[in-house]
Amino acid sequence: MTLGERLKELRLEKGLTQEQLGKIVGLQKQAIWKYENGNVKNMKASSIKTLAEFFNVSPSYLMGYSDQRIEKETTEEILSDGEKIILELFRAIPEGKKQMAIEMLKAALQAH
Repeated sequence: MTLGERLKELRLEKGLTQEQLGKIVGLQKQAIWKYENGNVKNMKASSIKTLAEFFNVSPSYLMGYSDQRIEKETTEEILSDGEKIILELFRAIPEGKKQMAIEMLKAALQAH
């Protein structure tokens, strides 16, 4: 799916006209029409960002580089506080001793 197709699909999902979308995101109706019809080859990064934020999709999705609407959260964002502490401590261990830490965690799990 092209940027234009995605943009049109997202706009229609929100029930907006090209003119309404343009007013909301600060673009002319003509610009929206050009984007949707593939008449613009190099869309401004600021326009991509504004549209992606408005539609709550990733810029990659909007540009057609990804089929995933929202980028996955980074591992850091989905870890619990305890997991973050363990990861932080593990990263501080010298490379030669990380395997020993892994073995200690496995032993702790088996002792449970």
